[in-house]
Amino acid sequence: MSGRTEYLAARGLDPESIRRRLEGAGDQGYPRTLDDDLHEAAYEGVAEAIEVLVAHGADVESSGVWETPLWTAVCRGHRDAVAALLRARADPWRPVVAGRSAGDVALTGPLADLFAALPGAPATDVGLLRRQAEADALVAGYDSWETYCGEGDGFAFVAGIDEDSAIRRLGLDPAGCPLADEDEYMDVGPSLGAAALWLGRPPGAPGVVVYSAISFGPGAEELWGPLSSPGPAVSIVTNMIVDTTIEVWRDGAEIRYVQSLQQPEDDMLPEEWLCRFYDHSPGSPGGLARELALATLLTGVEVTEDWLFHAPKRLVILPD
Repeated sequence: MSGRTEYLAARGLDPESIRRRLEGAGDQGYPRTLDDDLHEAAYEGVAEAIEVLVAHGADVESSGVWETPLWTAVCRGHRDAVAALLRARADPWRPVVAGRSAGDVALTGPLADLFAALPGAPATDVGLLRRQAEADALVAGYDSWETYCGEGDGFAFVAGIDEDSAIRRLGLDPAGCPLADEDEYMDVGPSLGAAALWLGRPPGAPGVVVYSAISFGPGAEELWGPLSSPGPAVSIVTNMIVDTTIEVWRDGAEIRYVQSLQQPEDDMLPEEWLCRFYDHSPGSPGGLARELALATLLTGVEVTEDWLFHAPKRLVILPD
């Protein structure tokens, strides 16, 4: 028995086990319903299990909080499972989250060929495909970074502001915030934690980037309130234990708070959809790449790996 088969059997999703259970009048002690099994099969991408379950009456349109099995299979990138659900007449154009259907999501990605010729398919939106391609390229660029990020780093992108103006918005004197190279920052940054910021303006960027080796605290209003007054700012707080936190601020107020692993929501920003925050397919870009791309789309500030981690920037020490 292969490792995959053992795994599916342990989850109750081995197609033969499902068939025997259902054709043997069922197992009264089994904890899941047919529809529950169908959602699990869509999540794991077990096309044959989907076919068996549908043949025994599972509802292809059943939904949990928001998702249908087709939505789940699309977001997980399971081509065979998606094809099986479509053969079972799952509705590709049923709105699921924020008015978007599984087909809407699929049409901008590698599963588009399964949906493009289906009845009811929308006309090709050339502008959307162009914006999606630009966002995908941005995410791929950030995903190519070799520096490991995620041990508690903090990143913030602030639009429309230079270094001195950013420092003044924090209530400090720019003259007291010297230029520091990588070694000089690392000599004090880890010991002072979030009180030591490394702040700079990337070449040609319409704004600044704030980096902290020990990260910021989520909801750091004392930072993002003034820095986003006026204009947008995006804070990304990584952590080895809990989800990455993304905060979007505009004109002194937080307008969006999201954690990297949460499911798509009705109030997702258009840029979150472009960065494919819903995409959990095998081999998809890492979460930080999407988050940095989101920060770039919202602020217009783009950075390179070499500049962010090695170029001299202003050392900003916040008061106690």
